[in-house]
Amino acid sequence: MTDSTEEFLTIGAFARSSGLTPSALRFYDDCALLVPASIDAKSGYRYYSRAQAKRANIIRQLREIGLPLDKVASALDGDGATAVEIVDGHVEELAARARAAAEAAVSIRRMFDETYCTATVSAAEFASAVEQVSSAAGTSEEFSVLRGVLIEVDGAAVTLTATDRYRLSTRSVVVHSSSGAPWSRIAAVDSLGAVPASGNLALMATDDAMAVEVDGVRSEVDLVNGDFPDWRMIVDGLAPTVTRVVLQRDFVPLDGGTLRIDAGPDGLTIEGVDVPARVTGSEMTVFFDAAVLQAAVASAVGPDVMLDIAAPDHPMLVRSAVDGALTTLVMPVLG
Repeated sequence: MTDSTEEFLTIGAFARSSGLTPSALRFYDDCALLVPASIDAKSGYRYYSRAQAKRANIIRQLREIGLPLDKVASALDGDGATAVEIVDGHVEELAARARAAAEAAVSIRRMFDETYCTATVSAAEFASAVEQVSSAAGTSEEFSVLRGVLIEVDGAAVTLTATDRYRLSTRSVVVHSSSGAPWSRIAAVDSLGAVPASGNLALMATDDAMAVEVDGVRSEVDLVNGDFPDWRMIVDGLAPTVTRVVLQRDFVPLDGGTLRIDAGPDGLTIEGVDVPARVTGSEMTVFFDAAVLQAAVASAVGPDVMLDIAAPDHPMLVRSAVDGALTTLVMPVLG
């Protein structure tokens, strides 16, 4: 085998001492990573020296952390600083891949585990929508279902709706959704107010629950039991607009009591005071509870609001002039 007095180990003995299998040792021999100290010319048996144990141990550990063969060779052939740099770079890459895999796994798990679709939206936009519609929610114990916000989720949008029977406010937000069935739940207003307003927010549901997830943190949403009014039937059943008014939101008075609004070709007056506005359509006089109207106007987006009036005894639509997805319905009062 050799004339040296150095002790040699068979491939089997060296495999047991190094933690590598004989087949792995043959593989690393063929890769020139760990060449036997001696090979019997007649039998082809491989023999290793005890001095090679350190190199074998390094190879085993580098391969256990997934370091590619070319980088293993560079680490072994370079100096200590080079080897440390290679290992550190590989660990950073593994960490980045693990983070990416964890993020992807969130949506992948939903595809397999969720019966219902999961909607993802900007948390800030969702918080804004909650603020806009929740002021229309009721406070009466008699109609507890109206104390919540109806949340409807399908493949294209999340729609939030609230009503106290005197006002109705609804807002739709475009979302990214996973596959699954559409769903709706009535969420308690207070639990929605606690939802974070930064990052991306995912809305998900089970048969009897609803949850939101922000930055991997999942929170259950308190639900309200009952049958929410068919708000789409209400809106679809509204009479056609006869008079339309566009005015600055700040011109709607904050005083209490009943407000008289006169609109027509000659302009707009509120409680007899001329208000700058663009009016189209027929002459119309309507009365509203000042607090109810102000709350509807306050939820609008931007400096302007649009008022669609059908008749003195019909609900009026209050819409944001810059966000057509927000609609609030306000009931008039007797003058």
